[in-house]
Amino acid sequence: MRALATELKKLFSNKIFLLIIAAVFVLNGYLIFRTANSGDAKPSDYKYIYSELEGLTDSEKLAVFDERINNSTQGLYDYNWELYYELANECYDIVNYKSYLENIETQAESMQSISIFANPDTFNYRNIVKTPSAYQSVQEVQPVFDVSQGIILATDNSYSDILIGFILLFAVLSVMISDREQGMSCLLFSLKRGRSYLLFTKLIALAITAFASVLLIYAENFIIAGGIYGLGDLSRPIQSLNGFIGCNLKISVFQYLIIYVFFKFFAVFAIGVVLSLIAVNTKNTVSFYGISAIILISEGVLYTVIHPLSVYSIFRYINLISFTKVNEIFCNYKNINFWEYPIPLIPTSIGTLLIIMLVCATLSAFLYAKKRNLEFRKIGFKFKIGKRNRMHSRLYYTLYKSLILQRGIFVIAAFIVIFAFVNESFIKKYDYVDVYYRYYTEQLEGEIDDETETFMMSEAQRFESLNAQAEELMQTSDVFSAELNDIQKQLAPSAGFYLLQERYEQIKNISNARIFYDTGYKRALGITGYDDDMKYALTAMLLCIFLVSPLIANDNKYRMKSVINSTASGNKSYIRRNILIACIYGLISALLWIIPYAVTISSYYGHDGLSGSVRSITDLIDFSLNLTLWQYILIICLLRIIAVIFSSLTMLWISSKCRNTTSAILINFAVFALPIIVYLLGAKIMVNVGFSPLLSVNVMLNCFSVVQIVMPIVIAVGIICLNKKIKNW
Repeated sequence: MRALATELKKLFSNKIFLLIIAAVFVLNGYLIFRTANSGDAKPSDYKYIYSELEGLTDSEKLAVFDERINNSTQGLYDYNWELYYELANECYDIVNYKSYLENIETQAESMQSISIFANPDTFNYRNIVKTPSAYQSVQEVQPVFDVSQGIILATDNSYSDILIGFILLFAVLSVMISDREQGMSCLLFSLKRGRSYLLFTKLIALAITAFASVLLIYAENFIIAGGIYGLGDLSRPIQSLNGFIGCNLKISVFQYLIIYVFFKFFAVFAIGVVLSLIAVNTKNTVSFYGISAIILISEGVLYTVIHPLSVYSIFRYINLISFTKVNEIFCNYKNINFWEYPIPLIPTSIGTLLIIMLVCATLSAFLYAKKRNLEFRKIGFKFKIGKRNRMHSRLYYTLYKSLILQRGIFVIAAFIVIFAFVNESFIKKYDYVDVYYRYYTEQLEGEIDDETETFMMSEAQRFESLNAQAEELMQTSDVFSAELNDIQKQLAPSAGFYLLQERYEQIKNISNARIFYDTGYKRALGITGYDDDMKYALTAMLLCIFLVSPLIANDNKYRMKSVINSTASGNKSYIRRNILIACIYGLISALLWIIPYAVTISSYYGHDGLSGSVRSITDLIDFSLNLTLWQYILIICLLRIIAVIFSSLTMLWISSKCRNTTSAILINFAVFALPIIVYLLGAKIMVNVGFSPLLSVNVMLNCFSVVQIVMPIVIAVGIICLNKKIKNW
C-alpha cells in the first residue's frame, strides 16, 4: 500500500498533471455546451415539446405528433416540423415495440427461405437463426417515450474520449517512464520489490487514475446534459432511449449508465495497459510515442475502413478504438462474423478487454522483471579490418544523435506516411452549383473585355426568358408537363451563372482582374470554411515536437552540459548546431505541409489565374495590396515556413529548459498541438490562441485581430515566467 500511495502521490502532486485535468474539465464542459447548441433545433425547442406532452400516454403523444406534422406540411403552423418528425419516429418505435419483436422472428423465418441466405454453413444463415432467440429476455419489456437527448449527449461524443486520452497518456508517462527518465531504474531494480511488484503497483495506480478520469468527465457530462435537456426517468427500460430499440438486454437506463461507466473504464484502462507494455519495452520516449502512434492509428484506420458487414468485421469490432464506442456496442444486438460463425458482440468485447488487460499486464511485469539497465545494456567489441576511424564534423554527430540514436529518421519516415494519408483522405464534396460555376469560369477564363460583357448579358437574357416561360407554363398547364421539365433542365446551369454574374459585377472595374475557377483558391485560403490549414498545421507541429523536443532535453537528462562546456567548441557552438538542426526540421515540416497540399489542391481544382489580381476573388476585393494571386500565395507560404521554423526554435528553447525528453514533449504538445486539436474538435475560438494564427496565416489575413499577435507573446512571456518550474519538472 505504501508503494501505491507513493506512485499516486508522485502523479497527483505534479502541478502540470493537475493543470491538464483542470484544462480537460473546462474544455469538456465547453464542448458539451457547444454540441448541444450547434444544431438547428435548440434544447429549448425539445423542452417546450416535452412540456406540451406531459401527462399524455405514448399513444396520445404519437397522435399529437401526427397532427402537428400534418398541420405543418399544409402550412397551418409555422414551427420546426422536422423536430416533430424526429420525435414522432422515436415515439412510433416505442409504441410499436411489440410489433418490432414480432417482425424479427417473421423476417428470420422468411429470410431462411431465400436462396442467398439458405446455406446452413454460412454466417448469414447462422446469424438469422440465432438472432430471434437473443430477444427472448425482453419479450415482456415495454419502453416508455421520454427525454433521450440528455443521455445521448452525455454518452455519445468522441471528444470526451480524446480528452480522457490526454490524461491517460500523461499518467502512463509519469508512472511508467519518469523513473527511467530520471535515472532511477537501476536503483529501483536493486530493491526487494523493485521488479514485478513495483510494475503491478504502477498498473494499479494507472487503473485508479483511469477510473477517476472516466468518473470525473462523465459525471460532468451527465450534470451538464441533465441541466440542458434533462435525463428523464432513469428507471425506464433501456429500449426507451433513442437508438436503443434493438438492445436485447433487460436493464433500466440507470443500470445501463453504471455499465457504461465501467465498460468505458475497462476500454480506457486496456489502452493504458497496452501503452504500458510499449513503455516497458522501448529504450527512449520517442520510440514509445512512435510505436504507440502506429498501433492506435492502425486501430483507428481498421475501425474506420472496415464495413460492419465485411468478412473482416472482427478487426473492426475487436479493436481498441471500437471498445471506447460503448453506445455502438450496446444499442443493438450484433453478432461478429468469426470465420462463418456468429459470436455475440457484447460478451466477446468484455472477454477480449479482460484478456488484453490480463495478458499485457502479466507480460509487462515479466519483461520488467527481466530487464537490465537500458543505459548500459550491451558491451561488445567491433573489429574493423582495413578501415580507419573517420573524423566527422560536430554537426554530423549532432545529426547522427538526433536521427539515429533518438530515432528521428523513423519519425520523419512515419510522418511522411501520415502526410500522404492526410492527402489521400482529402475530400472534394460534390456541389452541382460549383459544377456549373466551373463550366462558366472556364468558358470565360482570362481578362475581362467586351466579349466577356456581351456573353454575360446574352446569357442573363436567356435565363430571364426561360424563367418567364417556366412561370407562364406553371400558371397555365400541368406542373409535371414535359415542356416545363425541359425548361427546368435548361435552367439548371443558372445557379452557377448567377454566382459568376455576382462576381463579375464586383471585379469588372478592378485593375488586372480576371475570371478563373477560384473555388480551390477559396478553400486553400480559408475563405469557404474548410479547416485544411489547421489540419496540416497540426501534423507539421507534431513532427516538429517529436524531432526537436529530444535535442537538448535528452542531454540534460544525462547532465551533459558540464562535459559540453569543457570542450574546445563549448556551449555556444553546441547551441548554434541545435538551432541550425531545429531550423532544418522546421523547414522540412513546413515543406511536407505546403508542397503536397498545393499539389492536391491543384489536382482537384486546377491552378488557373495565378497571374491575375488577388482581388479577382470576391472575398478578397478589399485586400489592401493589388498583388497577383501567385504573389499572395507565395507570401502565405513564406509566412507559414517562418511560423513553423519559429515554432521549432521555441520548442528547442523549451527543450533546453527541461530535464528529460518526456517533459519537453508534453510541454511542447500543450503549447503547440493542443490548441489546434481543441479547434478541430469544435472550439473555433482556439484559432486565435497560441501560435495557431501564425501557422494558419489565413485567419490573420482574412480577419485580422490584435489578439492573434498578442496571444503568442503572452504565451512566450508565461513560459519565461515559468522557467524555473519547467527546469525543475
